[in-house]
Amino acid sequence: MRVLHGPRPRGIVAAIVPTDDSSWLAVYPGSLHSISAVTPTEGCALWLTDLDQWVDTGRDQQECLGPLDWDRALRKPEGQVRERFINSRMALRRILAALLGVHPANLHFEIDEHGKPNLAAPHQHYHFNLSHSGSALLVGTSMNACIGVDIEVPRSVPRALQLSQRVFTAEERQLLSRADEMSAAARDETFLQIWTRKEAYLKCRGDGFTTPARDYGVGLEGSMQLEGLEIRSIELPFSGYAALASSAPINHVRRYRLCRDETV
Repeated sequence: MRVLHGPRPRGIVAAIVPTDDSSWLAVYPGSLHSISAVTPTEGCALWLTDLDQWVDTGRDQQECLGPLDWDRALRKPEGQVRERFINSRMALRRILAALLGVHPANLHFEIDEHGKPNLAAPHQHYHFNLSHSGSALLVGTSMNACIGVDIEVPRSVPRALQLSQRVFTAEERQLLSRADEMSAAARDETFLQIWTRKEAYLKCRGDGFTTPARDYGVGLEGSMQLEGLEIRSIELPFSGYAALASSAPINHVRRYRLCRDETV
């Protein structure tokens, strides 16, 4: 993995950018304030981090997070669940603030009628979406297209066949059944591959489950078009499954991995 960093201790970015769509560029938090200078304005950007390694002081959190963040955080169970939520909001605010050239506290969010968070004026035209699974957080950003992302860490899905009856098409259920005949591991992998693509598509649409998920197929891998949106599976730098959906063609995907220190 290539690393984006600069002179210590502030970590000013160097003029290093990803050269293809298959690799992730490591970025240190101290470099985020300068990342917009090397981030293309076209296409999508993906940001990946480990929430359990995202350490901020209470003062940082008080300075960066808004009332809506704290209201939602206090509704979470105390302990790891709440800490991961707070860390996800800190990471999201720092990423968006760096791209927009503002302080994290100056970002304001709105929740639409379907529960999807969006940036409020004057940044309402900048698009983002996020997903987390375990300690993994994936954030997608775009200046010119609605996007949706989803991530899942490997896990057992013993009720995959039953769940598929409600959310998979007949063809997707056949794929899952064939995988189940091979092994439970193959079944779980197939289920999560399809599910992340379906979730990313739904989140990109932004209208909730107004159309039954079993009424449209998203495929198992590769890129495909569905009702004007493009869906693509995303390769992660660790074991897991992820997908991206966009209202514009996915021609350029820049991938960044936020690291807490200089050990990659």
